[in-house]
Amino acid sequence: MAQYTCPSCGADLPFRSSVSVYAVCASCGSTVVRTDLAVEAIGIMATLPDEITPLQIGARLAWQGRHFTLLGRLRIGWEDGAWTEWFMDDGAASQAWLTEAQGLLAVSVEQDVPPALAAAPSLGEVVMLGSTGFRVADIKRGTCLGSEGELPLAAPKGRIATYIDMVGQTAGFAGLEESEDGRRLYTGTYVPFERLGFTGLRDVEGWPPPLPDPERRHDPRYLTH
Repeated sequence: MAQYTCPSCGADLPFRSSVSVYAVCASCGSTVVRTDLAVEAIGIMATLPDEITPLQIGARLAWQGRHFTLLGRLRIGWEDGAWTEWFMDDGAASQAWLTEAQGLLAVSVEQDVPPALAAAPSLGEVVMLGSTGFRVADIKRGTCLGSEGELPLAAPKGRIATYIDMVGQTAGFAGLEESEDGRRLYTGTYVPFERLGFTGLRDVEGWPPPLPDPERRHDPRYLTH
């Protein structure tokens, strides 16, 4: 863990992940960017509203034999709604994310962008990532509504990106994010809440939800883990 002091208020500002470069001070809301030697305040982040979710920074989960801690989140809005991206760390210097959208959870890990994605694919196009084909199912423009905790990328309020969602022809998914600060590729799978072994969740009235209905039990998105 790297320990800094918030340049705006002087509060302790730890960076627990070696890949985190951006954080929101929990004391004053300043947005802070980390360089090799110091941190720099670049603005103030508006407080994100509470969501109906038991997830919170500091919660832990297990996936594929690895144990992660949720270190930060960003909320992304688009014309038909919003979703939340949770940055999670297992101490392995990798960028892993837990996506929370429309009652579904998905775990993904950042990958190098291959030559097959040198140009942005079109809706319906099939892209080969390794030996697996992924069909472009959706392309949308999203805006960061706010963030908290620490993140491996700068996510100020108002950051705009294009999100290209791809569905695996056999299982899983891939997502390409394009913004002014670069292009990022993520691959992963949908995972039922109960399979992630969460601890450290916050109390939410009406949680946990009922078990998935019979139709959802056979949803292919839940059969890839």
